[in-house]
Amino acid sequence: MSLRLRLFLTYGIVVLVSLFVVAIGLTIFLRAYADRISRERLELTARPIQVQVTLLVRNNATQQELFDALQEQADNNQVYLLFADSSGDLVKEIYPQQSGNIVLNPGTLPGTPSRTETGTFRSAGKPYIYIASPLVGQYAQSARVTTIVLAVPKPRILAVLGTLAWPFLLAAGISLIVSLLISLWLGGIIYRPLAGVKEAAHKIAVGDYSQRVPEEGPNEIKELAIGFNQMASEVEQSQNRLRHFVADVSHELKSPLTSIQGFAQALLDGTADDEETRIKAAGIIASEARRLKRQVDELLELSRMQSGQSQMALTPLDLNDVLTRSVEIYSVQARDKGVELNLRIEPGLVVSGDADRLEQVFNNLLDNAIKNSPYGCAVKITGMLSRDIALISVSDSGNGISSENLPHVFERFYQVPGVRTGVGLGLTIAKEIVSAHGGTIEVQSSPGKGARFTVTLPVACMK
Repeated sequence: MSLRLRLFLTYGIVVLVSLFVVAIGLTIFLRAYADRISRERLELTARPIQVQVTLLVRNNATQQELFDALQEQADNNQVYLLFADSSGDLVKEIYPQQSGNIVLNPGTLPGTPSRTETGTFRSAGKPYIYIASPLVGQYAQSARVTTIVLAVPKPRILAVLGTLAWPFLLAAGISLIVSLLISLWLGGIIYRPLAGVKEAAHKIAVGDYSQRVPEEGPNEIKELAIGFNQMASEVEQSQNRLRHFVADVSHELKSPLTSIQGFAQALLDGTADDEETRIKAAGIIASEARRLKRQVDELLELSRMQSGQSQMALTPLDLNDVLTRSVEIYSVQARDKGVELNLRIEPGLVVSGDADRLEQVFNNLLDNAIKNSPYGCAVKITGMLSRDIALISVSDSGNGISSENLPHVFERFYQVPGVRTGVGLGLTIAKEIVSAHGGTIEVQSSPGKGARFTVTLPVACMK
């Protein structure tokens, strides 16, 4: 069942239930209203009859004259005139000629009312409304009658409703049709944006990641559209990154695999026919295999970091110790390259971090700086405290990085033209490590003026 049909049916059911409740309320109201009208009619009818009875009794009218006068009143007003004794038993009954008589159990009627009163009774299961008044005079004494009662059948609610049935049904039908038309209009307002989201989601599922939906309509629908567009944008970016990643991995792994395959084939088909060539081929295969393993290891490490599976062992550590160790590790490489390592760091730069991971970051920065510094130049490593932030900079005197390449240096497999930085994962991994420590890593550079990488880390709170 579609959402539009569900909205239509739901609205229709609500309207029908509302009409049903209104009908019940109207029935209750009409029942009480009809009873009140009947009592008021009885009261208006009772006054002239009581006056007439009083005058006839005072004028010593005969019993037959009294009954004839009352019969005329009963016929004209369609009321029952009942006379009761002090025990509430029916003594005499005058009823309209078109109606039947009333059958009552003994003691049903009021016997000695002190004043006019109203009530109901049943005869053969049929309810009646009555108004009773005390009766005095010669006739009352001779016939032992104490009460005169005027009664009419209680109006049946179905009869009352029958008179209103067609107007009510007509009004209900018009209301239902109008309500359903409104529901179709409101359903369209809700359904059309959702249908657009559904269609866009289907197209995204089959690979069209450029889909967007209009951000309009009610607030809830608008928020849904905004959220959907944000999701679609993130999915598109994710897919683009995935495609680039697959292409980069394929390109990076293709080179060592091609070398391994070529030299392995040379060993197999006898092209490397002397010992020196075979040793050289085996050495290249081993070197490329190590390179391939290193790339795979770095990819796995980066994947674990980005998925949150790599945990950092955070402990208070002095950055002076970490940087001193990194400088010692790369001192031989720097000396062979003719590059001076210049370390200047303020004391007391204590951070909460993983010593091995942070050493990996600074090792990568030093390795790149040494590789890109010309002979006879210096690589500067500085550390200072700025408020609650430790700033560590590694600067070289190389060719620098152009402005169009700067935004991409931390991307996977990105290699700046003319700059030797390994396989293109070191800086990406370094950025992930620094981010996991709550810090940042940035680069400033311009062509011919070298590059400076700056790592910021929050200082540990020492108690």
